Amino acid sequence: MAVNEIVATRLRRAWRVATAARLAAAVLVAPSWFAAPVAATAQGQDGFYLRIDFGDSDALTFRGSFKGVDLPTRCDRLLRSGPTMVSPDPACTGLGSEVFATVRFDRGAETMTSATALALGYARGRIRLEAELNNTALGGTSAPLLDAGALAAENVSEWSAVEPPSARVSGLTLSDVFLNVHLDFDNSSRFTPFVGVGGGGSTVVLAFEALRVRRTLASGFAPAGGVDPAAGMAIPAWQTRAAGTADYMSLLLAESTLGANVIGGVAWESSERFSVALRGRYARYRDVRKPGHWDLLRSHAPMLEAGGRPAAFDLELGDIAFYAVSVSLVYDF
Repeated sequence: MAVNEIVATRLRRAWRVATAARLAAAVLVAPSWFAAPVAATAQGQDGFYLRIDFGDSDALTFRGSFKGVDLPTRCDRLLRSGPTMVSPDPACTGLGSEVFATVRFDRGAETMTSATALALGYARGRIRLEAELNNTALGGTSAPLLDAGALAAENVSEWSAVEPPSARVSGLTLSDVFLNVHLDFDNSSRFTPFVGVGGGGSTVVLAFEALRVRRTLASGFAPAGGVDPAAGMAIPAWQTRAAGTADYMSLLLAESTLGANVIGGVAWESSERFSVALRGRYARYRDVRKPGHWDLLRSHAPMLEAGGRPAAFDLELGDIAFYAVSVSLVYDF
């Protein structure tokens, strides 16, 4: 073999050995390049941070109840020819305030919803404390309005089957000022699961509507104390006037209450100062109350009697709850 060929062969072998050594070194050293930042970010930084959330909310559930005097149709003086002509029926006297209708919203929001938040927090080790401003828009939803109380049995035969009694909430928003505490679960990756709890003061804002429509004589309107239109008997004038009439109310509510939430999610630390998190939140609130009155009662002025008391009630909303899912952007100072 010529000297030149021997030298070339040795050089090729040396190059292969050097290349193999470099590859082996890269394989051994590369994990350390990633391990160092992962270990640092998984543990997190102590100090202040700012968080901004953008997301969606749903599963709106709450109940409502109307408490007041619900006058029987046969006792409505404004349906009679003279304001002094009052039915001698004992049911028309001594009427007290009671829960006369209820509604349960449990179908989730039917319109656009959103969940946004801004929080200032402080982290120390695996514990984080936050002062948080939340705004959750829950849109609107509808549900049947159900009779309750002493008149429930007789009222059920009055309402239209085509347009049954219903209630609707629209423009519902919940604004919170919460203090939260979080616990981060330490691990050896860039992904850090966390859980949290918190609570504080809230403001509930919504528009509430309710509508009850009575049957027409042709569809069998026969309230208690009246006459069955199919019986061929003379129908009292008050019954004729009441047939097909409606009760309607609309109420704007902006009330303060207390709320609490539980939180869970996972954060991904993209750099030393920035992280992104997927965050779930379930919130629940104490009852709120608002006085109101009917806008229409049997399609006339909302009065229990001529020149007398207005047809007023107290609306109570309770068991208010929802969940929200959002993406959080976090910056460590």
